[in-house]
Amino acid sequence: MQPRRSFRVFQAIMALLIGLITLFPIYWVTVSALRGFTGLYDDRSTLWPTAFNLDFFTSIWASTNFPRNYFNSIVLGVAVTFITVVVSLAMAYVLSRFKFRGNGVIRMSMLIGYMLPPLVLAIPLFGLLVSVGLDDTLYGLGIAHIAMCLPFGVWMMIAFYDTVPVDLEEAAWIDGATKMQALVRIVIPVAVPGIVSVAVFSFVLSFTDYVFGLMLVSSDSMKTLPVGLATIAESTALQRGDLLAGAALIGLPMIGFMVLAGRFFIKGMMAGAVKG
Repeated sequence: MQPRRSFRVFQAIMALLIGLITLFPIYWVTVSALRGFTGLYDDRSTLWPTAFNLDFFTSIWASTNFPRNYFNSIVLGVAVTFITVVVSLAMAYVLSRFKFRGNGVIRMSMLIGYMLPPLVLAIPLFGLLVSVGLDDTLYGLGIAHIAMCLPFGVWMMIAFYDTVPVDLEEAAWIDGATKMQALVRIVIPVAVPGIVSVAVFSFVLSFTDYVFGLMLVSSDSMKTLPVGLATIAESTALQRGDLLAGAALIGLPMIGFMVLAGRFFIKGMMAGAVKG
């Protein structure tokens, strides 16, 4: 009994240590941005600011193109997440339930697409988008993000579909349900952790993407947050605190998303790792 208790204590200590290492940079960026100009340089040795000041946040929001970049990233992230989830649900169901010639090739292509680095995909995608007139648009950038997120989404959902016995669907068909009704009422509820995992992965990847945003978009009105913040840092005389405030604002949607969906995300990632 004593060794087991000691192991649990060790696990708790390691979890706390990993949590501190992971969360401290986010905490420090946010707190530093809240110190204000005076506090940023006078109180930087303290873990907690002596006073809170929103001047850095109001400065970057009012004097730069940051609000437009923020809007672009939110709209793009939501659209990419929705499309990736819907298409992944459909494609994974077909690949999991129907055996046809080329099934394995499609699965392997998804895996290869997921393994390729974004920079390798960005160059041919740029040429393709230029040829169809979608370069320097959020539509073209969204297509690139979907191409980056979809392979992971399909593989994750295949792992969940494979855990649902076909007999359950066949029983629903015998009871008079259509294939779509069986999918919606029986299969998808079981796959909710996988759906949430795909949604979180897609939103975070789209919201924080820098490579595609840098190569596929050039006009300031179309830039997303990571590229926009880098452009602001290079082309303006803003203080370091303004950039810290921008970095803190970038993290807000992702933190909120993880707080709301974290339990399903962890469950989905663990299940996908075991079953996939």
